Amino acid sequence: MNTQHHILIVEDEKAIRESLQDMLEINGYVVAIAENGLEGLKSIQEQKPNLIISDVMMPFMDGFELLRVMKSSFETELIPIIMLTAKVELESKLYGLELGADDYITKPFEFRELNLKINNLLVKHKKLTDNINRGVKATSQDVVFIKKLHLLLDEQIDNSKLSIDIIASQLNMSISTFSRWHKKIIKSSPNQYLKEYRLNRAKEMIQLNYGNVSEIALKTGFSSLSYFSTVYTDFFGINPSDDYPTIS
Repeated sequence: MNTQHHILIVEDEKAIRESLQDMLEINGYVVAIAENGLEGLKSIQEQKPNLIISDVMMPFMDGFELLRVMKSSFETELIPIIMLTAKVELESKLYGLELGADDYITKPFEFRELNLKINNLLVKHKKLTDNINRGVKATSQDVVFIKKLHLLLDEQIDNSKLSIDIIASQLNMSISTFSRWHKKIIKSSPNQYLKEYRLNRAKEMIQLNYGNVSEIALKTGFSSLSYFSTVYTDFFGINPSDDYPTIS
C-alpha cells in the first residue's frame, strides 16, 4: 500500500519531525518535511503529496489555518490530512473536522496506530477518486457527517451503553434527522453500523496486539466476552483469538 506514496510532515518540533520521517521512510514512504504551516502550504501547493500529517500548534500558520487554506483550493482539497496534536478536547477535534481534517492522532502516539490510519486513509482516498472518476461524489455535508460520526464513535468506542440516542444528541440532531442522514449516506441501520464499527475497531486492535481478547472486547464496548467472540467469528469468519498476527 505504501510503495511510492508521498507524505508531507508539517511539524515544528524537530525530534517529532525527524522521528516520524525515519519511521515512515523505513516503511517505504517518500517523505517531505516542513517546520511550520507556511512552509507546509508551499510544499502542498508545489508537490501535491498523497497524504499530510500536520501538527496543530505551530508558529506563523497553525494547523487549522493550513487546513482551511488547503481545503479551500480545488487542487488540494481532496488530499487526506491527519492532525497530530496534544489537544484532546472533543470540540477542538470537531472544529478540525469541520475544516476538513480526515483523522486525528494524539501525542504521544504509537507508530503502529499512525501507520494503520495512514493505510486506511490512502485506501479511502483511492475509493473516493475512483468514485469521482465514475461521476459519483458525496457532498461536503455528507463527508462532514461521516467524519463527525466516526470521531464520536472512536471517542466512546469503549462505552457499552453508547446508543443511537446518545450519538444523535452529541451531533446536535434529533433521532429522526440522524436516522435520515445515516440511511442516505451509509445505507445500513444505525445499530448495525455501530456493531460493525466496534467489530472493525476490535480487529484493528487485535492486528496491533493491543491486548488479549477479553481486554479488546471491553475496549470496543462489548461487555460480554462470549457475545463478542460469537459476533466477531460470524462477521470475520475467524475466532478473535486466532486472528492475532503470527510472529515469524
